[in-house]
Amino acid sequence: MVVALDSSLLMSLYNNRAGIAGSGGFSTTRKKVAPTAPWSSLPTPAEEAARNSAAVKNALAGRRFIDEGSARLDLPGASSDYKKLFALYQGLSSLGALAEAAQGKSLASGERARIQKAFTDGLAEVFNYVSAADLDKIRLANGAVGATAKTTAPVPSTKLDYVTAPIFEGASSDPVPQFQGAVKFTIDVNRSGTQHLINVDLAGMGAQVRSMSNVVSYVNNLLLADGVDTRFETVRTPGQPRTTKVGNQTINLGPGADQWALRVVPLGETVSFTATDTAGAVYMAQGVGNPDPDNNPTTKDGVVSQQFVKFQTDTATVEAPVQPANDPNWVDGRIFAKSLGAEVKAVRATKVGPDGSVYMLADVTGTTGGQAIKGAQDVALLKYDAAGKLLFTRTLGASENATGLGLAIAADGSIAVAGSVSGGLSGAVDGALNSGVTGTSAGLSDSFVTVFNASGEELWTQRRGARDADEASQLTFGADGTVYVAGRAKSDMLGAGANQGDFDSYIEAFSPPDALGKVATAFTHSFGTAGADKPAGMVLDGTSLITATVENGRGVLRRFDVSGANPVLTATHDLGDLQGGDITGLALDGANVIVAGSTANAGLAGGTVTRAHAGGVDAFAAKLSATLTGGGGDSIAYYGGTGDDRATALSVAGGKVWIAGSAGTDLPGQPAVGTKDGFLADLDIATGAVNWSRRFTGKDGHVAPSSIAVSAGGASSLDRLGLPMGALKLSDSQRITAATSARVGDQFQVRSGPGRFNTVTIAADDTFNTLALKIQRATGFQAKITYGTVDGVRSMTIAPQSPRSVLEFAAGPDGQDALSLLGLPEGVLRNTTTIRGKTISADGGAKFYGLDLPRDLNLSNAVESSHAAAEVAQAMGIIRSAYKDLVAAADPQAAKLAEQKAKASGPVPAYLTKQLANYQEALRRLGG
Repeated sequence: MVVALDSSLLMSLYNNRAGIAGSGGFSTTRKKVAPTAPWSSLPTPAEEAARNSAAVKNALAGRRFIDEGSARLDLPGASSDYKKLFALYQGLSSLGALAEAAQGKSLASGERARIQKAFTDGLAEVFNYVSAADLDKIRLANGAVGATAKTTAPVPSTKLDYVTAPIFEGASSDPVPQFQGAVKFTIDVNRSGTQHLINVDLAGMGAQVRSMSNVVSYVNNLLLADGVDTRFETVRTPGQPRTTKVGNQTINLGPGADQWALRVVPLGETVSFTATDTAGAVYMAQGVGNPDPDNNPTTKDGVVSQQFVKFQTDTATVEAPVQPANDPNWVDGRIFAKSLGAEVKAVRATKVGPDGSVYMLADVTGTTGGQAIKGAQDVALLKYDAAGKLLFTRTLGASENATGLGLAIAADGSIAVAGSVSGGLSGAVDGALNSGVTGTSAGLSDSFVTVFNASGEELWTQRRGARDADEASQLTFGADGTVYVAGRAKSDMLGAGANQGDFDSYIEAFSPPDALGKVATAFTHSFGTAGADKPAGMVLDGTSLITATVENGRGVLRRFDVSGANPVLTATHDLGDLQGGDITGLALDGANVIVAGSTANAGLAGGTVTRAHAGGVDAFAAKLSATLTGGGGDSIAYYGGTGDDRATALSVAGGKVWIAGSAGTDLPGQPAVGTKDGFLADLDIATGAVNWSRRFTGKDGHVAPSSIAVSAGGASSLDRLGLPMGALKLSDSQRITAATSARVGDQFQVRSGPGRFNTVTIAADDTFNTLALKIQRATGFQAKITYGTVDGVRSMTIAPQSPRSVLEFAAGPDGQDALSLLGLPEGVLRNTTTIRGKTISADGGAKFYGLDLPRDLNLSNAVESSHAAAEVAQAMGIIRSAYKDLVAAADPQAAKLAEQKAKASGPVPAYLTKQLANYQEALRRLGG
């Protein structure tokens, strides 16, 4: 017979030997010191379901989430802290019930919206309650509790160097393909006001191998000889481990080749790059990837990413681009193809600025360029140098949803963007950041226009709203700084005249800001048909605006005299029925306008046909007299094959007309590459000749060009080194409104100690330095602020000034919260001290408990609802922890016994385990 020794008997034996009380920890007859908590008894599944159902019903009926009167205490004279904790717990429990209800698979959209509203209201009620809660033995905070807080907003500092993208894979002593041939450029160094021009021609290296190390040494010797301090360096990125699969076995292939880039270190000097020999360049934005891999549009399984691409369009004076290593889908003439972040949903427009930089207007759905966005989608302005290096990111700062549609660059470098916005767009109402008026139909889009200076700092924003949806999509600058806008609206625009039906087009003008910074509307004028109309292009010719619109499927051009108080229509040109096509752009070329698009109509009214329609849908470009009065010089050229070929972008520069788009089955002299290809072509409208063209594809055989910009001399030997033409941009705006999505008027709150919160409001010219002063003033100078810089990005760290200082940060109003955009956590900052092994607040006050409950929780879908439920459950755990500590403080002896029991319930010591094993073996033998 074998007698087993139960493990509980072993633990009991250990407890008796250790002198620890029985399993209860203390006698059940001990005096009650705290009221019973609402979570003390575990409900049955049926009881829990009924409780949650009642909570959801009450919440949807608009009842309060937190009601101290309904919190019952079963201990007379108990501290009111318990009642407040229990009431808060019940409120959180109701939030959890709503989050669980929102996870229902068959939930109708209307019901989800009701639950979401109740949840949002309840969350706000919880935050307000905690902020105002006054407890005796503990302290509550909405956010986290810590000793310091550090901003994560990417406010840039002046960089000390410029690092190119990797240009070569291999060893530093290997010959670099990009360095072969005629590679010539000039380094312009300004040293203490004296200009130094260092001409670099790699032919001067003679027979020496043009490797990374040799070329850098050669250039540095030239710089040294000219007496400047600027130097070049190589930057090595070690090759990454590589593996491959053979059957079920993974084989290690060893590390890949090292990657090499160049670093330019100015050492306090101003450095620019120029090249005598240049070539034409086209910058393109495109989407790559199969949008519908399973050929089922309802599954939405496609992943399309955005790319920034640069082409060199001639090789007469500049060596042709070399294919970079591991560059997929490369096509002859392509200099680079840079993938944009996953948050970039679409690129709407691309323009080249007067300094040679490239601007993109994009829709983004998440943090971009280090800048967090407020809502579900925002507009971002991205600036790149000619080498494709991102120089800055500017986000609009819309609180809900914004779409960018129009982009214009002025001769002085000013930038205007336009589009549609719904929800809040904060800003001073009558100041330099005039935000205009909001549409009267809640949830529908309004038109917006924002103007930045050449540094990317916002100058002003105008928002205009019709009763129904409206948007701005076309922009151009006047010589005097007037901004002209074209858009469309589904109802009357203020001062524009009566709507003709569905969407009508409108044109509008904004005068430059006056001495007080106020922007005035010069005019608003609408036009259109009873059908759905939209503007598709706009240019300014002297004192006349020329627009291109699509009206009931027809392409129509109009010329307006805008020299007076109101626009006067002076000419109209009807291109005809586009037959399922579209207009993609309008450009001014001397005394002519160029209009491009797609059509199945071989007989558009564009003048002399210089290149015939090939069949299906073809791209087209027409050159018309800017007066729109017709004449022998009007001509039109079609471009395409027998399939459907659609133009999606137009750019005119240096007298050349460039179109890009999606290719069909065949193109002239351009065989198919992938499943859905793109094309880029230089089309001579006067003769119908195609001077230069490329057909190309992308990831999964799919590519869709969306916008192009042309620089007549944007390509040179500098591209081979990954260097930009022009001055190196090593600094950016320090303004918070430029470096983050925060807008003028956005706020957060801060207080020192238990007093009232003080509001900190973001101003147009606020930097980290001015913001720090505002925080110190709002806390009565109880905040200690220090700065740090990592990889050219500044951060600000905030801590209590003294051991007894306590700081608390709270978010600003919905849609205007600056705290999260700065990366500062909501919550409490306090110093701590340790007494007899216990960590307590250094100010001598009660312990802090932070719910750490995010303010942006939502129930928009099952995933978000599950996340919200988890966050609420975590906050409920904090309340239970606070209750436990209150009970422990009320009965220290019981707490000590419980702590001893907890220690005893851990692993049995090794010596006792061995001794008990011997007992077990003895029993086994006796039984044997």
